[in-house]
Amino acid sequence: MTAQTGPIVADSTVPMPAPLDSETAMLLRTVLLPHFECAQSWGDLCRRLKTKGFEITFRHGHLVLADETGKPVCTGAMIGSPLARLALRLGRPKLRSDCSGASATLQS
Repeated sequence: MTAQTGPIVADSTVPMPAPLDSETAMLLRTVLLPHFECAQSWGDLCRRLKTKGFEITFRHGHLVLADETGKPVCTGAMIGSPLARLALRLGRPKLRSDCSGASATLQS
């Protein structure tokens, strides 16, 4: 008997955002990227994004922007601000992980 191998499937209860079409990506970049670039701290970034109807979550090691209902919209990388670049500038985020470790939220 051989072990069954196959692709590793991410926890489906923690959805990742679908790829954005180019028009939506450009619109989100235009509206949100200045807030990412001007934020002085993670808390400041969260406050800025909340005024636009978004919140930051972390899913499967990626910064994910979610809408007010919690639906994932895009990753930071999709709009030109990946987590690694933000962490270099703002410091490593303090996160509170869920039980599975698949998602996390920023601690205040």
